[in-house]
Amino acid sequence: MDLAPHTGMGADHGDPKISAVALENATYSRAIYRAGSVDHAFFDQGVALQPATAECLYSDFTPLEQPFTPGSRPFLEKLAAAVTDGLGTDRDKAVALMEWTWRMRANYSHPAGEPFHGGSEEEVVRKGSDMCNEMARVLIVMAQIAGLPSRYVGHMTPLDFDNPATGSGHGVCEIRVDGAWAYFDVRGRCFEKADGSLASAWDVVTDPDLLDRQSDAIKAHMDPRGSLERAKHLYAPGAAHIIVNYLAADHAKYDYSWSYPSKSLWLEAREGARRLRTTTHKDILPQPAARA
Repeated sequence: MDLAPHTGMGADHGDPKISAVALENATYSRAIYRAGSVDHAFFDQGVALQPATAECLYSDFTPLEQPFTPGSRPFLEKLAAAVTDGLGTDRDKAVALMEWTWRMRANYSHPAGEPFHGGSEEEVVRKGSDMCNEMARVLIVMAQIAGLPSRYVGHMTPLDFDNPATGSGHGVCEIRVDGAWAYFDVRGRCFEKADGSLASAWDVVTDPDLLDRQSDAIKAHMDPRGSLERAKHLYAPGAAHIIVNYLAADHAKYDYSWSYPSKSLWLEAREGARRLRTTTHKDILPQPAARA
């Protein structure tokens, strides 16, 4: 299948409104990163997860052979080995890595909060990042170090320009477990299907009520801040989803430059998305209230 029309900032998500949501969200979310850096580039590489692409994305899109050279990432290798020590199944290893990732901020928190945006996975750990997309990169790489194929999943939700406190989406991942892709959220959320196997992102997209059928044992893995209600928002009608192949072996191909947090940076990022809403998407999506 030719995925080019479904890839990048102008991707076809199968519905003009969802494509518009994805473009606004990506314009906003990536603006805090340096152009060309890894978290910025994900929005250019992401493939829309929708009915037309799902079969391809869940067949041969992501290589299951994800070679890693031992000794090339010693800091992360030591962490991954400690987290998965004594665990026999891929599922147990993936769950343990997910839980370690959501606790990362408490274990490595920087006294000044987020000192910078971006950075290599080693730097993301050391700064105690709470940025979901950066944490997802850590989980992806540590899973690959542990021998588990993995990839990035991005959720992009409609922006509410009249309420700056609302979120813009979420970055998570899928890890190959028991012969299938399984959804692992850096807020400690994974989901079980009726047969006991773990659900993929596409399973939840096509059956969002699955979130209401989770056992207490599954809920026990969650970060207390990562409610199921928040997960439901990510899968609500109108949300867009992307998948990105990100391989630890490709580390040298990416730019891990830092950018520095500031209120003006966030405001300009939001303004760029707002301009899309009031011009290109004026007849597609609800318009924000006029400024006083």
